[in-house]
Amino acid sequence: MVETTISLRREQSSQRIVRGLAVPLCSAAVAGMMLLQAAVAMTLPTNAPPLRQVDGIEYLSGGIGSDEASVMRGLAPQFKVRLRFLDSADGSALSDVSVTLFNAQRDIVLQVVSEGPYLYLNPPPGPYRVLVRYGKAIACHHFHVAAHGHATDLVLRLPARALAGDAQLATPGPDGRAGCRGTTPCCGAGRS
Repeated sequence: MVETTISLRREQSSQRIVRGLAVPLCSAAVAGMMLLQAAVAMTLPTNAPPLRQVDGIEYLSGGIGSDEASVMRGLAPQFKVRLRFLDSADGSALSDVSVTLFNAQRDIVLQVVSEGPYLYLNPPPGPYRVLVRYGKAIACHHFHVAAHGHATDLVLRLPARALAGDAQLATPGPDGRAGCRGTTPCCGAGRS
């Protein structure tokens, strides 16, 4: 009888341990599934433009044609900064827009030419300036990327003109820094 009682108590104790582990194990499984889902979230459809990365900043550019534009609009929620380029005269889509992104220290952190009217970015949180050029038209905007929260949407209307001259907007100086210092027509050039 004593042996049966001890055996029964061990079994009940084992069941309590298993039940006690059930919640943490389920929580761990759910957390693992969420991490897997986050990793798969940036998986792009086969008809999407390629996802690129420069110095830790993911970006996606495209949207030429109605199918690709639809794909780009569907992917927009996965990005913190969404730029759209339009002709200021008629609202038609622009491509081949030079884009230079500056951080708070006025260093260039990304420099690309858009491959369509949409350019989506995932930069680290912080303040930024974006300088865009299409032909001789230049526009500059300031924005802040939050760690969590709403994305920044910028619709940039530029006059449609043929690209003239060097498409590069700013080049690093001898010290490796670049951007809004000197004569570059960047937002706030000459300001401290």
